[in-house]
Amino acid sequence: MKVLDKISADFDNSISKETESIKNIRIDNFTEFKKMGIPTSKEEFWKYTDPSIINDSEFILGDSEDIEDEDYDIIIVNGKLVKKIEGMQNTDVRGSLSEEILDSSHFLKTKNAFVNLNNAFLTDGCVINFEKDCKKEINILNLVNNTKSEQIIHPRIIIKAGKNSNISILEEIRFSGKIKNLVNSVTNFYLEEGANVEHVIIDDFSEETYQISNVLVKQKKDSIFSSYNYSNAKKLVRKDFIVELKERGSHCDLRGVYLADKDNHIDHHTIIEHEEEHCTSNELYKGILSGKSTGVFNGRIHVHNAAQKTDAIQSNQNILLSDNAIIHTKPELEIYADDVKCTHGATVGQLDEKGIFYLRARGIKRKDAQKMMMRAYVGEVLTGIKNDTTKNTLLEKIIANIPDGDE
Repeated sequence: MKVLDKISADFDNSISKETESIKNIRIDNFTEFKKMGIPTSKEEFWKYTDPSIINDSEFILGDSEDIEDEDYDIIIVNGKLVKKIEGMQNTDVRGSLSEEILDSSHFLKTKNAFVNLNNAFLTDGCVINFEKDCKKEINILNLVNNTKSEQIIHPRIIIKAGKNSNISILEEIRFSGKIKNLVNSVTNFYLEEGANVEHVIIDDFSEETYQISNVLVKQKKDSIFSSYNYSNAKKLVRKDFIVELKERGSHCDLRGVYLADKDNHIDHHTIIEHEEEHCTSNELYKGILSGKSTGVFNGRIHVHNAAQKTDAIQSNQNILLSDNAIIHTKPELEIYADDVKCTHGATVGQLDEKGIFYLRARGIKRKDAQKMMMRAYVGEVLTGIKNDTTKNTLLEKIIANIPDGDE
C-alpha cells in the first residue's frame, strides 16, 4: 500500500468520532490535500527537493508513548502534550485543539499541501497563550519516539503572545529510535502589539528522519519575532518559514545554521511579507556541507506597495567541505514600494586554506583547525540569543556536529 492510500485509510479511521463542525474543517483540508497530492520536483517551489521519495514507504499514523519525566516545562511526544508545568503565571497551556479548530482562521486551506495535511489530522497538539505583559522563559521538549514501525506524525503548536509580552522559548526537537519517521509539523505564532518573542530551535535528528516543517508567523504593531534555528540534517529535511509583518513597526529576525554530510538533504524556504510601512527584517542563514550532501536555501522578501520605509536585509552564506557537496541558493527581492532599503546576497566557498595552514603549522590537526575557524563563522548567527547559557550550549553542540571535510 502506497503512502497516500495509507494516509487516506488513517484519515477515515480518525474522523469518525469528531463533532460535525470539526469534521467539516478536517474533511475540507484533506480533500484539498488529495487534490494537490504530494509535491514533486517538477514544481518550482520543490525544484531541488523531491518529497515524492516517501511515496513507497509504509507509514502508519503515530501515537503518543510514555517517557521518563525530564526537566522541561512542556513535553510533547509524537505531537501530543504529555507534560506541562502547573502554576505558570500569566500562561495557559492546553493539549486540546478543539477550541482552536472551531476558530477556523487557523486552519483554512492553503496552497501548501503539507499544511493542509497537518490541518486534516488535527486532534491533539499544544496551545500556549501568554497573557498581556507576561515575561517568561520556557523550554519545550518536542520528542518523536518510535520503536515499533514506520510512522507519520503531524505535530501542531500554536503560540499566542499577548500585548507587550516578552517571551523566550527554547524548543528541542529530538528523535529517538532507528525506524523511519515522517514528521509533518506546523507551528503558528501570533504576536499582539508590542510583543517580543524569541524562539530557539534545536533539531537533533535520527538517521531515518524525514521532516517537513512549516513555521507561520503573524505580527501586529511594534512586535518583534526572533528565530534561531539549528538543523543537523539526516535523510530529508524541508523547513519553511512564512512571516507576515501585518502592522506598522513590526520586526523579524530569522537566523539559521544548517549542517549536512553523507548523502543527506536539507532545504530552507523563507518568505517575509512586508505588508505595512516602517517594518524591518534581518535574515542570516549559514550552511556547512560535506560528503555528497545537498543544501537548498530560497529566501524571498516581498515588499507590498503600502510598505514604504521598509528596511530589509537578507544573507545566505555556505561553506562546502567536500568537492561533492552541493548548495542551491536563491535569495529574492520582490518590491512594490519605492521608498525602501533592501539588500540581499549569497556566497558559496571553501575554508581559507591559508588560515588552516597557519593553525596546522602550530601543531593543530586539520579537523581541529577547521572547527576553530567554524566557531567564529557560526557564532555570528547566534549573537542575538538573550540567554548566554542557551547561546553557549547551542554553539558547542553545533561545533561538535560539524561534519568532516575532505583531507
